[in-house]
Amino acid sequence: MLRPYCLPLLIGATLLAPLACKSNSSDTTTDGEATTSAATTTTGTMTVPTTTVDTTSPNPTTTGEPTTAATTAEATTAELTTTGGPPPALCTSISDEILCKNTDTCKWGGVVSYTYGNQGCQGNITMFCLDEDPAGAATAWYREQDDNTQVLEFGYTPTLDAEWKPCDCDGPLACLCTSVTEACPERQEDYCGFITTELGCGNVTFMGENTCDWFKVSPEGPKDDMCAQNPAKYRCMPATDAGKDTCTKVKTPPYPLCPQDPMAPAVDPIFWREVDGVVEIIQTCGPSPVGFTQCEEVDTVEQPDECGCACT
Repeated sequence: MLRPYCLPLLIGATLLAPLACKSNSSDTTTDGEATTSAATTTTGTMTVPTTTVDTTSPNPTTTGEPTTAATTAEATTAELTTTGGPPPALCTSISDEILCKNTDTCKWGGVVSYTYGNQGCQGNITMFCLDEDPAGAATAWYREQDDNTQVLEFGYTPTLDAEWKPCDCDGPLACLCTSVTEACPERQEDYCGFITTELGCGNVTFMGENTCDWFKVSPEGPKDDMCAQNPAKYRCMPATDAGKDTCTKVKTPPYPLCPQDPMAPAVDPIFWREVDGVVEIIQTCGPSPVGFTQCEEVDTVEQPDECGCACT
């Protein structure tokens, strides 16, 4: 709606318009060059700037540099070229299922999570926000969460927040449950030794294979060719052929501490090792304890006479 005090100005402008059309004083023509100029008209406080166009130049130049759609498009293209566009979403940082599904580059799916306790390795499916187009080999990662350790195995190589660390030999024991973590032989003793039940010991696997077995370990004290008669303890320990029923019995070994009876039946092999100055003896048939040496029938200086403690 026009304000009332503007009407005189509008009427005056209308009356003056025919007079302006009759005058050609503002139009000039020059041979070889045509220049058109429009006089600046001021109405109230609004000023219309003068625009000059050189029509003789191969590329006409317009002063005032008005912004055009083409100019804006070129600037936008240059900006996208420089910045590379918006970065892709970090799917694994999205914990909400709906938000994950509504993100173009992400999908909601399941990954295997591992825990490790007295019953051995336990694997469960955990829902997670994953990359829509996964790439790379399978990997395992862990993070500390609510005073617990979460271990996940992805079927690809995800991009994760800094709180996640790759599973390796320095990671939690649950990392050894995955199918992609390296063997870490120096941690196998801890890996098996955490289990305190025979049933749980049979559930400990590495790369899908049983890696521990249940052994009766007899501590015979220092290497002094004497039996300490200490009580034996059952322990879950790393083993070769764990869980397999393979056994080759041996004749009664001629150890100094064993009865020499050529008519005695064959017995289970005996194994020994020394840990912190204590000789440990295991007699077993089938799985062999890792890190132990089987007692040989021919006695040697290196082999302790405690091999015969299993015979007493």
